[in-house]
Amino acid sequence: MIFRQNRRWIAWLELAVIFAILIVIYLVYRVDWLAWSLNPLMFVILYFSLRYGIRIGIATAGGASLLHIATYIEMNGDLYGLFDRWDQAKWFISYWGIALFVGHVASDLRFRYSILADEFEENKQHLAKVEESYKDLYVVKKALETKVIGAQESLFTLYKIAKALDSEDSEIIFTDAVRLCKDLIQAGSIVIYRMNPTGDVLRLKVYYGSEPRYPATVFLDIPSLYARVREEKSIQLRLEGEPQDIPLLAGPLLDQNNQIVAIIGLNGLDFVSMNKHTLDLFRLILTWMGESCVKAFEREQKLNNQRYFPDTKVMVPEYFYAKLNEETLRASDFDQKFLLLQLPIDLGEMEESAALREINEITRLMLRDEDAMSYDAFRGELLFLLPATSPELAALIEERIRDRFNRGG
Repeated sequence: MIFRQNRRWIAWLELAVIFAILIVIYLVYRVDWLAWSLNPLMFVILYFSLRYGIRIGIATAGGASLLHIATYIEMNGDLYGLFDRWDQAKWFISYWGIALFVGHVASDLRFRYSILADEFEENKQHLAKVEESYKDLYVVKKALETKVIGAQESLFTLYKIAKALDSEDSEIIFTDAVRLCKDLIQAGSIVIYRMNPTGDVLRLKVYYGSEPRYPATVFLDIPSLYARVREEKSIQLRLEGEPQDIPLLAGPLLDQNNQIVAIIGLNGLDFVSMNKHTLDLFRLILTWMGESCVKAFEREQKLNNQRYFPDTKVMVPEYFYAKLNEETLRASDFDQKFLLLQLPIDLGEMEESAALREINEITRLMLRDEDAMSYDAFRGELLFLLPATSPELAALIEERIRDRFNRGG
């Protein structure tokens, strides 16, 4: 750009070349510059004054004056009449007037342009810093948004867990625990085992997922993932080489005495995406579920006189059908099979309480901890509910029960 030209020798070189050309033209063609209506030297002065400012403009005016004098001498033979005649003096006034006026304006514009150019460069640097700062702030903003959204999701997750596990019915708590693990942890397969009173056997309570098929009974004297959970009382991961019907991770459900009442296993997880958040969420579900189960067990213990007929484990029909409804819901939501047997029974002349105590004694060793039995006097039926049991086994189990009654009688 012409206003940012800082190499002065270029201006002087350009001026010398122009005057050399004019002198050559004059010497070759003997051009009488002074006879022209518009003196070409004025355009030269105007060009250099406007382009380079007052200093080069004055030099150009000086050169033009010398060339003018040389031309006048060549045409008139002497200097007489050069300055006392207006038609000659006006050219010198024009030369120096243009050089001073236009050169001053050009120099002033160059100075202002230089200031503005410096300010522009400085503003560009500031803008670059601002853009860099904006990028950093944008990254921080996105990070904060992620944190806020994550915090909102975490709060909603906590509320969802607390809401789901806030129940005084242990059956509902176990069902909702499966839903939480399925929805929040995205587990493809879930199993819950209840620990027997002696602490050496696990009985299948609830499961979700088509595969793998979980065994109905797990003996803890055999080394396994479940045995490690019982020993460590903490979440454990499946070891390399263990069979695929073992969950990827499992954790204990502890009561107020730090004793295991159940073990929850999760499978069908993406091992790559599983991280600390997954384990923390699983640990939170286990903790809150354990606290809720403690309250539910205490309430159920107090209601045993209402839930069972006196001195038996034969459930009152009202509670039995509530348990049946929960199993039906699990079958609908989790595709968990269960078996319901309805055996007609005639107590004859026996008193109902005595008959139920005898029935309880006969069936005591046959039923698992999670199985339920009831007597519906209105229908005259003895009811058996076996969770996580295929209906295809109905005939076989019914035959065993009848055989047991026959031998017991």
